[in-house]
Amino acid sequence: MNYEEITALAVKPTLKPFEAFTKIGLAPSLNGYVVIPDNLPLDYYDKIYDEIDQAPFGGLTFGGYFTEINHELASVYLDQSPFFKESEHSDEELALIEKIKAVSVRALGFDDGHIWKNEMGAVEGAEYLSKQLKKLNVSEGE
Repeated sequence: MNYEEITALAVKPTLKPFEAFTKIGLAPSLNGYVVIPDNLPLDYYDKIYDEIDQAPFGGLTFGGYFTEINHELASVYLDQSPFFKESEHSDEELALIEKIKAVSVRALGFDDGHIWKNEMGAVEGAEYLSKQLKKLNVSEGE
């Protein structure tokens, strides 16, 4: 789907900040995600995330956007990719990306089925990650 098609179909999910959810990933495994507020970085390599215990869920592997398309939660890859170059996109495409962001939630997540299974499954791991991120958010606000 191109940006125009996504814009025509996308609806903002009802998920709230720190809400945990799961979704089947590309490698057929259940991945865990948590919606993050705007004040936390989308880049899961950001140093701030070194402060949370990632071992039980195998580490963060996703930072991106989710929207609802045809009543199904879908990840959308916009400008969060390290390979994204604004100069390679038209003003129209950049405007469409901003429209998609407006009907999306920001999320961090992990894959439950890389080389080894995680200590925690996707559901338990996502709930654990949510608690870790809430604590981090509180400590950052002080």
